[in-house]
Parts: sequence; structure tokens; C-alpha cells
Amino acid sequence: MRLQHLNLATSDVTALAAFFERFFGFAPYASRGEALVVLRNKEDFILTVMRGRTGEPADYPANFHIGFYYDEAADVEAKHAELKAAGLDPSRIASMDRGGGVRVPHFYVTAPGNVLVEVCTPPGGLSS
Repeated sequence: MRLQHLNLATSDVTALAAFFERFFGFAPYASRGEALVVLRNKEDFILTVMRGRTGEPADYPANFHIGFYYDEAADVEAKHAELKAAGLDPSRIASMDRGGGVRVPHFYVTAPGNVLVEVCTPPGGLSS
């Protein structure tokens, strides 16, 4: 079994979908106008972005976020620079222990609709 789908509620479906397309390689798969966009990436992960029932921003719990892993620290640094150049405000790149005593670079950025996104490398990198 594997996790292959995530649904995010937002007040701005178009902007949030465009964020994931532009910065994280998702492509449109299906849509229902401005109410729902289904995105898919190269690994066949399905990300659904939908307008909440009230049209208000989603009320996610404190510290709720989604994360993207990159194999190399240089890729994390490049993504940080790309987001910053696009006018977004990513947090500074910091190191943290994700278990096993290995410190990895990571940062956070707030996507449209107030969705927190983490970018990091897992301990040892994905390819090891």
C-alpha cells in the first residue's frame, strides 16, 4: 500500500493549483471550473485542490503542512532560490535531525490559500 492522494481545501483553487504546477511539477488532470482541480505528478500522485464549502480559507491545525523531498541539498537550495525569485517568502534554510543523527536542510513557504509547504531532504537522501 502507498499513499497516492491528498485533498487540500482553499479559498483560491486557481492560485493554489497554479503554485503546485509551477513550482512542484504537477499537471492538470481534471477540473470543475474554479471549484476543483485535480493535479497529477510524474509519480502518479494525485493532488486535489478544492474550494471549501464556505469559500473561506481552510482552517488547518497549527503546524499542518505538506512536504516535498529532494535527493540533494543543492536541490533544496535551488528550490528556495526559485521561490524567493518568484516573490514568495520562504523561511531561511535550516538543518534539523530527522532521526538517525543525520541533519538535513529544510525550509517552509506559505502557498496561496495559506497552505504551509515544507521542502527538505530526508536522512541519507531518497536514492540511498
